[in-house]
Amino acid sequence: MRIAQLLYLLAAPAFSMAQCDLNVEVILNKPDAGGVLRVALCPSSETYKTENGCLTKSIKAEGNTMACTFDSLTPGTYAVKVFHDVNENGELDTSWIGWPQEPYGFSNDAPVNMGPPSFKLAAIVLKSGEQTARIRLR
Repeated sequence: MRIAQLLYLLAAPAFSMAQCDLNVEVILNKPDAGGVLRVALCPSSETYKTENGCLTKSIKAEGNTMACTFDSLTPGTYAVKVFHDVNENGELDTSWIGWPQEPYGFSNDAPVNMGPPSFKLAAIVLKSGEQTARIRLR
């Protein structure tokens, strides 16, 4: 009897660890521009600022709407950043004053005021199961 209880206690955390999948749908504002979409899923305010520690994906930009999936995530609060790397140089090109020269967007279609929105404005709460975040590029 004690062995069964011990096995249950050891196995219970594995069964209770819910996982989730996030489908990110991006609506392009320059669908014929070519290039690559760079998508970053950030689990905290700190990673959101630097992208160090974010999960990233790059997908060929074709058509009006693109999608990618981040799977087997731990439920929690995340934020998504995306930009359309039209010239495929791996970075968001900006003007001399720092304004983006390539299309970009954030989860919740968070507003942009003198810089990227805060993690709090872009944050989405992921629960177990499958969810979708739609982002319209600016």
